[in-house]
Amino acid sequence: MRLLLIFVGEMEDLELDIYNLLDSQPHPSRGSLLVAKPTVEDFVFKRSVTILVDHDNEDGTMGVIVNKPTRFSLSEIIPDLECEVNVPLYLGGPVGTNMLFFIHTLGKDAIPDSEQLAPGLFFGGDFEVMKMFLADGENVNEKVKFMVGYSGWTAGQLDKELERHDWAVLKDDNTASLVMSAGVDDIWNEAVARFGNQYRLWNTWPDDVSLN
Repeated sequence: MRLLLIFVGEMEDLELDIYNLLDSQPHPSRGSLLVAKPTVEDFVFKRSVTILVDHDNEDGTMGVIVNKPTRFSLSEIIPDLECEVNVPLYLGGPVGTNMLFFIHTLGKDAIPDSEQLAPGLFFGGDFEVMKMFLADGENVNEKVKFMVGYSGWTAGQLDKELERHDWAVLKDDNTASLVMSAGVDDIWNEAVARFGNQYRLWNTWPDDVSLN
């Protein structure tokens, strides 16, 4: 029993050390990435990376997860879509799963009404123009990501989750290359690596602690 108590205590100390790495966080804003801590077990947000579309202290926060592919393709939910290439569909979050969103690197000139999130990265825009882009057979790999649903927080909710260290906030000049990567298994690991060596324990945290 004593050995078990020592082991449990060591695990708690390790978790506490990981949480304490997040004591100083930049203020979240449009284009920030929320990187889930490795101990988050929620099915949707486990090892997720979410880009913020809007963050307001009074109106709340909206973002979309960028590394949770579904088993569906875009053409399966839009039957009349003229597209010769298979376009994967991602889960943007648990809210509004009947809604379609997209992020892209095409820019405002190519897709009117887009909103810039970060250098070279845009949210939404004229969907009819996007459909024409797809119909032309253009390669969308690492240029466009479509997702159903979004992630939402009421006013003050995200701040409370940051206080309890559910997320680390990443602000990076190369956000576009990270979130548009097709290697979804690597996005969370790469995001963690961009924090520096003080987060190295995150990438060694087992995916399922119960198996150790």
